[in-house]
Amino acid sequence: MIRLDHFVINIDNDMEKLKALKRRIEPMGFPFEPTWGKGTKGFQVANVWIGLQYLEMVWLKKKDGGGWKADWVEKYNNGHRGIIAIYLMTDRLDEIREELRSRGINVSEPERISFRWFFGLLKKTMPWRSIFTEPIPGTDLQICFGELDGPDIMEKMKAYMVPNAADNGIEGIREATVKGNFSEEAWAYIQKLFPEAQLKENCLTYDMGTTRLSFKSFDTPGLNVELKAITSNKDYLGKSFEVENLKVVL
Repeated sequence: MIRLDHFVINIDNDMEKLKALKRRIEPMGFPFEPTWGKGTKGFQVANVWIGLQYLEMVWLKKKDGGGWKADWVEKYNNGHRGIIAIYLMTDRLDEIREELRSRGINVSEPERISFRWFFGLLKKTMPWRSIFTEPIPGTDLQICFGELDGPDIMEKMKAYMVPNAADNGIEGIREATVKGNFSEEAWAYIQKLFPEAQLKENCLTYDMGTTRLSFKSFDTPGLNVELKAITSNKDYLGKSFEVENLKVVL
């Protein structure tokens, strides 16, 4: 099993922008509480929950990042804003890591996200392991894989997936499409990451069953990501919102 899980987005340390985002997206069925995410003295997260998937919007409160991923902290401090990682959840993390290595892809050892909170007296460790591939050439976007510590973790986590657009009939994100002016090197790297993906003209699609990840090559510069959310509520169809270079469409 592999599925889309979450999307890490670097944003400005600007609560007024987040309040404006809240006012914009809640009438579309996306409830949002910007202060409810995890954080330390050095970083803060705000989540937009969409079923089992979510946007993980991150900003730094201090230059050292307060326990956030070191290379992402460096890119943030160098001005990076926008999507920096797409997370796929799996139940065979170690196998996937070996498969990636066998195809010549540099991938990290499995690691856990942990950080200190409550004035540094307590340490919080997330109940999953992650592996990180190198960014797609010519971009800052990384594909990451995670595995929960056990099958019961998801049920426990659902209590924290609030407020959730699922309560308004927005069931989840079914497809993520990465659009960019990919070089030949980048295109070859993507195909190495996902050798089972189907290529049709300028689009490479990795179908995971319940979710899909696609890459489309365009002549226009830059990179952006579009997420297709599924809803049973007809009042929300056709609506969309953007956070930096990521767009959510119903």
